[in-house]
Amino acid sequence: MKKVPLFLLSMICFVPFLFGQKNSAEIFTQLKQMEVLGSVLYIAAHPDDENNAFLPYLTKERHYRTAYLSLTRGDGGQNLIGKEQGVELGLIRTQELLSARMQDGAEQYFTTAYEFGFSKSAKEALAIWDHQKVLSDVVWVIRKFQPDVIITRFPGDARAGHGHHAASSIIAQEAYLAAADPTQFPEQFKYGVQPWKAKRILWNTFNFGTVNTTNDNQLKLEVGGYNPVLGKSYGEIGAEARTMHKSQGEGRPRRRGSYFEFFQHLKGDTAKLDIMDGVVTNWSRLNAPKIQTKIQQIISAFKVDQPATIVPGLVELYQQVNRLPQSHWREYQLNLIQSAIESAAGLLVEATTTKQQVTPESDLTIQVLVNQRANLPSSLGKIELLSNQVSIIDTLVQSNLLSNQNQQFTFSFKVPASQPISQPYWLVNPKTEGMFVVQDQTMIGKAENEPAFSVLFKYTIAGQPFEKRYPVQYKYLDLTKGEVYQPIVVLPKKEVAPVKSVVLVPTSSTAPSPKFDEGIFHKTIQYDHIPAQTYFQQASIQVVKVDIKKQGQKVGYIDGAGDAIPEALEQLGYDVVYLKESDLNPAHLNGLDAIVVGIRAFNMYSYLSDKQAILNDYIAHGGNLIVQYIKSNQVGTQNIKMGPYPFTVNSGKRVTEEHANVTFVLPNHTVLNFPNKITSTDFDNWVQERSTYQAENIDPHFQLPLQMSDAGEAPSQGSLLIAPFGKGNFAYVSLALFRQLPAGNPGAYKLFANLLSLPKNQ
Repeated sequence: MKKVPLFLLSMICFVPFLFGQKNSAEIFTQLKQMEVLGSVLYIAAHPDDENNAFLPYLTKERHYRTAYLSLTRGDGGQNLIGKEQGVELGLIRTQELLSARMQDGAEQYFTTAYEFGFSKSAKEALAIWDHQKVLSDVVWVIRKFQPDVIITRFPGDARAGHGHHAASSIIAQEAYLAAADPTQFPEQFKYGVQPWKAKRILWNTFNFGTVNTTNDNQLKLEVGGYNPVLGKSYGEIGAEARTMHKSQGEGRPRRRGSYFEFFQHLKGDTAKLDIMDGVVTNWSRLNAPKIQTKIQQIISAFKVDQPATIVPGLVELYQQVNRLPQSHWREYQLNLIQSAIESAAGLLVEATTTKQQVTPESDLTIQVLVNQRANLPSSLGKIELLSNQVSIIDTLVQSNLLSNQNQQFTFSFKVPASQPISQPYWLVNPKTEGMFVVQDQTMIGKAENEPAFSVLFKYTIAGQPFEKRYPVQYKYLDLTKGEVYQPIVVLPKKEVAPVKSVVLVPTSSTAPSPKFDEGIFHKTIQYDHIPAQTYFQQASIQVVKVDIKKQGQKVGYIDGAGDAIPEALEQLGYDVVYLKESDLNPAHLNGLDAIVVGIRAFNMYSYLSDKQAILNDYIAHGGNLIVQYIKSNQVGTQNIKMGPYPFTVNSGKRVTEEHANVTFVLPNHTVLNFPNKITSTDFDNWVQERSTYQAENIDPHFQLPLQMSDAGEAPSQGSLLIAPFGKGNFAYVSLALFRQLPAGNPGAYKLFANLLSLPKNQ
């Protein structure tokens, strides 16, 4: 078996579904990209921080090679579409970013920073992250990508909004200097990179309504243009890209009409008229003006209905570029030209299997389909099957590719015993509080793993030999979705899956706490807008020894954006009754001791506001209604109607320090004493945060038993509101119970039981 050369690995197409040719509009866009040798690296902190309308302007109007570097994968955020939190949410948001990049044409990179949760200061963020390691990662990406201009989304101060945002700007500015300094991170040079100095680093200022950092003294660009080739404006493309951030509820209307982006100078040469002032962005950069002329000739000869006519010219162009001295831009343009040749020639290559999951030493059959749908002289030389980037089957084909004729090949083999499982590379090693641990320097920056299996094609078009690697995918037919393509997953031969992640037992129990089983198990995350994601966890059951008393037996649950509350209710010994809109009537609610509303549910479902009177009537007749946090005071464009008395929430008011001091303002309140005594130790070992979006403008009928705040901020009593109403009780809980309960925090379970057990009023 032989290892595939590293330069071939960069040629893989990271497209999550069908690997086919581009249409004529996309081919024409590629031709225009061939004229331009300029690049932009955009840097911010999270998925959705990027300027989605600006990126397609850079890629499809200016035709720059453009990339977004997100310091984190968004692991610590909130999930609007499901229950996934932490690394699972990071997997979702990684793929949402890749889906967004498919819309706007930019590339996507990451550092190894873990989004540990909301941070109010850059100082805190850089302390929890490994500042030097994140800086090293950004320097590595700069040295590999070699941008002419670096752009940050945020400033390095309080105007950034919060700590991660400000820290991303601070690190970007440090990396701008460090990447050019040969004394900084010299260990990277043995992997083929060299010092790189961008022309400048700019801050893309913004007007977010409440914060406007733009002014007419800044450099500004008109970016609201319309692209007639694509039939869309850059604002429309940006909205489509933004809408891919579905786990964050970032659907946006398509933006049309003229508008500007503004830029403030940070470091490097000052730009007066354009972000690329002073940068040579044509083929004079490589002392090859004749190539510029050749590309213009090809563009002039391009026919939308006959793209294959430019293939001979593209082949000549490929050969001219191939004769240039080795350089970053030479390799990039060769890949771009090859892709355009394949698309113009109508070359379709597909490698699929009917198995989604395999194990080492299991049998696997792969079907390969090749079709050259234009009438061009072309042939297929050989096909290599690669497992973990190592060649395991090398088949000589030597076959002409006839016009629009399917050629199919079948390969059957045993998966190598050494085949690694499909663990995302950043999850292979245990992470720290603020960092993923990645030992392989060459993987730093990459969005995802190389595919488990791929095929390397060696073929000839118009007399020019080419090589390209395509991933093997699982393919199946869904009667409602049609053909579906998903990644192949390599599983271990043996897995050990715990039935539950958290188990509550009395303190008198002799069960160990916690208990770790021998082995690992896989979890798969499946949503229609992204490819299925599989990762592996160490099998474990957290046994929480705590004595918890409760009142009542039947609890209704209204699903929200996704949380683990039903599992927590079952651990407390409650019978869970799932409630839908049609269930919210007096007859169905009668007999429920309490109702818990999932996180953000009132922001998602207008029917909850419409049913305010019914829910209030349920409370008045003796029920307890526990509403977890909401993010805003609206559902769509309407104001939320929630609870018997008014209050509002403030999305900017939260307690992010999980160890923040908690004061018992009403120490004798029932919720702190019945049926379980709550003490300060019950707030020990909380994870990520104390409280999300806290209440304010609170009606005096509410009782406010707790007070807390982050360091240096005014105390707030908006984390827990309780209002007796009739015989029952209403509670708004911005306390982050949705994080603490899955983490097995005993104090959170006791407090939750007390909320559910609030006694009836006389």
